[in-house]
Amino acid sequence: MFEIKTFLELHSYDYTDPYYFNNPEAKYIYLDDSLVIREYFDHRKFTPEHIQMLITIKYKNKIVVGIDAPSGLDLWEDYMVAIEQYLNKKKAELMYGIDPIRLKFKSVDNKKVQFSILDESEPVEVYAKATLPVKEFFESLLDGAEQFWNTLKDNEVFEQKEIRESTPKNYPELRIEEIEKLREKIKTLLN
Repeated sequence: MFEIKTFLELHSYDYTDPYYFNNPEAKYIYLDDSLVIREYFDHRKFTPEHIQMLITIKYKNKIVVGIDAPSGLDLWEDYMVAIEQYLNKKKAELMYGIDPIRLKFKSVDNKKVQFSILDESEPVEVYAKATLPVKEFFESLLDGAEQFWNTLKDNEVFEQKEIRESTPKNYPELRIEEIEKLREKIKTLLN
């Protein structure tokens, strides 16, 4: 019932070009587009430690987070942290990327979660707001995160690019292990 897609923001596009305002999808490539994804990872400006991305979410064919939502750095990390927080406290609130935008999960009951992405500065701007089945939503998010990390692993981006000494070359594998731990917690806590 969920359709979650990861888009990577093009390395170079003119933010002031009206074309991108009218065609926001033109500034992204879809993670599953294998013809251009390798080229994207090989680009001189690409760094695997800070990936500008957009994650879209549909539920029952209705857009929850669309292509016009804000992009952000390392959003899969944010979703994984939010899921962990929610599983521990039945709520989560954190920055969405590095902009002053908030990602929130709040328990409605044992089966549903209120999900929102918003900029709380005046005027408040709501980018996404929905009440969703919590277990299915979190499992779908983890599927999307796993697909993302597997794509980075399969393309060996951490092995082929120069990265900080503090970043292990097997970082995607470590994130996939974390996803599996979260899956187990979901099975235990949300049944």
